[in-house]
Amino acid sequence: MPHAVDAVLQDELRRAGLPFRGPTARLLALLRESEETHLTAHEIAELAAEAGLAMPPAEVVRQVEAFADHGLLGRLPTTTAEPVFDTQPEPHFHLIYEDTARIVDLHVSPETLLAMLRDALARRPGGVEVVVVMRREPGAAGGG
Repeated sequence: MPHAVDAVLQDELRRAGLPFRGPTARLLALLRESEETHLTAHEIAELAAEAGLAMPPAEVVRQVEAFADHGLLGRLPTTTAEPVFDTQPEPHFHLIYEDTARIVDLHVSPETLLAMLRDALARRPGGVEVVVVMRREPGAAGGG
C-alpha cells in the first residue's frame, strides 16, 4: 500500500504545482506519517533532519509554507509566537489550551461543537475565547 500513498501524495503535489518527487514529496510524506499532527516549523525541520532528509532548515520552512499555501497542511492560530502547522489538511475543529499550549483535534459535527462551546462558556464564563478562521480556497489568491 505504500505505493498507493506515494501516488496520492504525488498527485496532491502535482495539482498544487509543487515538485512531486524528491525531497519535497518525502517531506510531505514524513509529515503525513507523523504521530504528532501539530508542529512548528522548527519541529518539522528537526523531524526532517532525524529522518535523514537532506534539506536545510530554511528550505524546510519554505516548503512547509508552500504546503500550507496550497492547502496540503493547515495553519493554526495559537497562543505562541511561532506558527503551528496541522498535518491533517481536511477541515476539522481545534481546542487550544493557553496555559499548556496544547492543541487538540476535534473531529465532531458542527452541532456537537456548538454544544461543547455552550458547555465551556457556561463552565468558564470569561475564560473562553472563540476564534473563527475563514479559510480561503486552496490555491486562491487573496482573501475576502
